[in-house]
Amino acid sequence: MTCDSFARRWWPLFGAAVFSCSLAACGGGGGGGGAGTPREELPGEGEPPPVREVRPLPTSHAALPAASCEAGTDLDGGRSYRVEMPSRVDGAAIVFQVFEPRTLDCTTRHPLILEGHGFAGSRQTTAGSSFSGPVAQLVEAGYAVISIDQRGHGESGGTVRVMTPDFEGQDLIQIVDWAEAHLDYLAYAPDDDGLDNLRLGSVGASYGGGFQYTLYSMDPDRRLDAMVPHITWNDLSYSLSPGDAVKSYWGLFLSAAGDLGSGLSMDPLLRATLVEAAVSNVMPDSAQDFLSYSGLAYSCGNPRDLTLLSAPGTGDYALDPLLQLLAPLTGGGRYVVSQPPGELYPVDVLMFQGFRDSLFTFNEAYRNYQCLSALGGDVRLLTYPFGHHYFSPNVGFVLETVQGLPTLLGELPDLAQGNLDAFAGCGGVDATAATLAWFDEKLRSKGSADDVITSGRDVCLTMTYGDAVTVPEVTVGGQPFALAGPAGLPVTALSGAAGALPTLVPLGSVTEEAVLAGIPTLSVTLTDPLAMLNPLEEVLLDPLLCNDVIRGLLGPLVDPLRCSQTTPPLLVLKGDDVILFAGIGIIRAELIPGVPLPLPVPELIDEQVYPLRGIGTHEVMLEGIAERLHPGDQLFLMLYGVHPTFVGTFSRDLLTITVGVEGEVKVPLLTADGRAALPVSAIGAPLL
Repeated sequence: MTCDSFARRWWPLFGAAVFSCSLAACGGGGGGGGAGTPREELPGEGEPPPVREVRPLPTSHAALPAASCEAGTDLDGGRSYRVEMPSRVDGAAIVFQVFEPRTLDCTTRHPLILEGHGFAGSRQTTAGSSFSGPVAQLVEAGYAVISIDQRGHGESGGTVRVMTPDFEGQDLIQIVDWAEAHLDYLAYAPDDDGLDNLRLGSVGASYGGGFQYTLYSMDPDRRLDAMVPHITWNDLSYSLSPGDAVKSYWGLFLSAAGDLGSGLSMDPLLRATLVEAAVSNVMPDSAQDFLSYSGLAYSCGNPRDLTLLSAPGTGDYALDPLLQLLAPLTGGGRYVVSQPPGELYPVDVLMFQGFRDSLFTFNEAYRNYQCLSALGGDVRLLTYPFGHHYFSPNVGFVLETVQGLPTLLGELPDLAQGNLDAFAGCGGVDATAATLAWFDEKLRSKGSADDVITSGRDVCLTMTYGDAVTVPEVTVGGQPFALAGPAGLPVTALSGAAGALPTLVPLGSVTEEAVLAGIPTLSVTLTDPLAMLNPLEEVLLDPLLCNDVIRGLLGPLVDPLRCSQTTPPLLVLKGDDVILFAGIGIIRAELIPGVPLPLPVPELIDEQVYPLRGIGTHEVMLEGIAERLHPGDQLFLMLYGVHPTFVGTFSRDLLTITVGVEGEVKVPLLTADGRAALPVSAIGAPLL
């Protein structure tokens, strides 16, 4: 940090007299947007400037000395070097890579961009050009970049805690503190308090998107000015257990991938949460609290009402002793909510989300979008046909690829080399170009992002590769359809393994070109036609397994299997813990334009389902979807008893096979350009 920037930030701690001479010698200093802001022009002159907390930095070790405008050293630019320092939280190693701008300019100075990797990944040591981490392009454009090994990943120490404010959040604040203390070529601009604030941006996908929201909500100095998060979450408890049904596939995948990619650095609590929830068919409240602590939702609404210093342990976990044998020696099985929800502020955000993503769905981006837009910043939401579904069972991906072949054929050479940039765009908006334009406008007051982000302030919704519409707002709900079977008969769906093939509830057809784009809603009541058999459970099984003698001998085994009082049993004879998975489906008149289908084959749109757990009434938002419709296409509500995203999570009541379903679904049907609701006259009766 230069003497000028140090003086302006920490003046009140040392007194004006000490620094009066130094200020005269140092001159103006850096400002935002490439313009210096002399100290005498700052607001509130004549009054003591506000005080910021001074957070001591431990000794760091850098592979190269930092370039310095003040000392006039190493100003050629373009270098990259490794930095390591101990975490202020627990001493664990924090490792990151500094990329200097290609050409250093000590007059205009340089904004800083933080880049983060995906889960089980690591930092960039050579400048890459991926759309989610375009370090090479940013360096060429005049930005300084720090690429981070997140806690427990790469060369950084500690255990993986999935972006908790207590650990990863504090490490991220420390990295920005380090940058301010050691990189005197960074750009600053006055903030609302009259203090020169670092010009700071961030970019990354998935886990690399989650770190941005953690830093934004937890940094007491509110230094993050512009973000570009891709395919990331709002609330991890929703991501992994929507509607109290566990996304077992993703829990098991992330547990295995996390340990493999981080060298068994998954925190025991996290591992137990993911694995045991998949086995037990339910995620305990304490585990959901732990996950909800690590996302923007905690600071924007705090949906689980987390309170400071609450400290749930792992007593809920039936398999805890076994899993602790597999745990690393570091880390622990408890957590404490020690950070209050952050005080959010207006920030400029360009967010991208994938519609086919079954881990972090469109709804998560929509909730982030709602929260941040309400604060007054420039917040944009764009989507593309890319996401975590590439790592999941996905029949629809094959169908989408067939439909997108005309667009994808020209991109095959790049795709064959692992370049996925062809997938990262909304209509004509390229994600990499949009990222550079976003940072140029927001951090340097250079150009207009709208020259590249041609969707403007509208939401850009992707139908498939190369096909998108812009909408003034996201439609939640839409055209209502009453649920009825053939000839108006009541709907009966199959639960559990019997429902591997979906029950199709016809909704209607379209008679003209249209799009289905937004978030459907479902108001439905589930009933059990065999409820009179529920007493069989107590009559037949309770005396055999849950008596005092058997529980005394085999308690650790039978309690989680059958007799637990806190979680649903793994297997029962008859009960009311039914689970259905609801999504919107389509039977196309033509899969490829001009080629009629020989058979009516239903397709689950964007592979999105939402669980309905338990007998009774459910008022839910289904997951967001986007699809172009052609005349003759027919829509259905699809009800599954099992689904690959929730593999292992299904009704384990052996005799609860059929479920009565009544209610209505509302579907966001829009005109072909997405600008208005589809007229009722363009919606026909079901054809099948």
